[in-house]
Amino acid sequence: MSDEPRSPGSRDDLDSLGAAPTRPVGSSTKNAGRRRIPRPGRGRRPVLRIIVLLAVVVGLALAPTVFSGLKKTPRNMVGISYGGGPFEPADFQKVVQPGSGLFFNGIGDPLYLYPADTQTYIVSKAPNQGAVNAVDSIVSPSRDRVQIEYQVAVYFKLNVDRLKDFHDQLGLQYSAYEPAGWNRLIEDTFRQQIENALQENTREYDVADIYGNAADLLSIQSDVEQQLGVSLVKALGEPFVCGPTYRPGQECTPPTFIIKKIEIPVDVAKAFEDNQTSLIKVETSKNQIAQREAEAAAIAALNVGLSQAGMNYVLLRAIESGQINFWVLPSDGAVTLQGPGMPDAP
Repeated sequence: MSDEPRSPGSRDDLDSLGAAPTRPVGSSTKNAGRRRIPRPGRGRRPVLRIIVLLAVVVGLALAPTVFSGLKKTPRNMVGISYGGGPFEPADFQKVVQPGSGLFFNGIGDPLYLYPADTQTYIVSKAPNQGAVNAVDSIVSPSRDRVQIEYQVAVYFKLNVDRLKDFHDQLGLQYSAYEPAGWNRLIEDTFRQQIENALQENTREYDVADIYGNAADLLSIQSDVEQQLGVSLVKALGEPFVCGPTYRPGQECTPPTFIIKKIEIPVDVAKAFEDNQTSLIKVETSKNQIAQREAEAAAIAALNVGLSQAGMNYVLLRAIESGQINFWVLPSDGAVTLQGPGMPDAP
């Protein structure tokens, strides 16, 4: 044993009662002084759990943004796609045909929808039927300065072959990809052109021609339709609207124009009515005179026939009617008649 003094608190020191220091339960002198070595992977599990949790949170946060990029077009709408995400310019991307399936348009990229089916612009005095949802009509003066009131309808389709130009020049200006903007664009586009065409053509006819002649009214309708197609191109710069028979890639025909109804001032209509009634009465009188003349001619012809036939005709008619039940023989004996119950003559 060494006689070197030990420091106080040493593990080898005896306590104040002379007993050796206590050791933890389960420890042994054999494992005393050894360092524990951690098992492989045990320290990485919390880190992996944190990474997975963060990934789930980020995925849930981005899910609405990702799903918002999924688009499709209804069967009666055509779409036009533009860039607009956080990392790209707002450039044209593509035109999406009606009735497309679900596709990824891009995160933050807008898809503008426009009608691809037949559209109508109606001017009507019937409530909730016209384009302005109110009592409406177009008034145009005739050549003889009578105000004629028109109720009309226009049927057309959007020219999807020029959809990009339409969107850039008019669609964005009016927000025409929304119902309210579309209606405002069509009202501004069609109304003035229809009024100009109707007024120009109506001045070539008198009110009697328009009100009383269906052929003249059809002529006005046809001329307005042709003029409307030309004026719309001049006003808009390109043929953005076509007729209802238009198909993509085919010829763009003018919109179809229909005159539904015309009205003239009440006093003018009454004058036309009275005049027509008078004409009918004149024709009725002519027919009655002709009938009387025919009857007189028949009576005269009958009198001539009777004067020539004499009594023989009168007797014949009396016998035929059954008013005479005996035989009358001519006095000259020129005719031999067989009476009832008499033997045949030899």
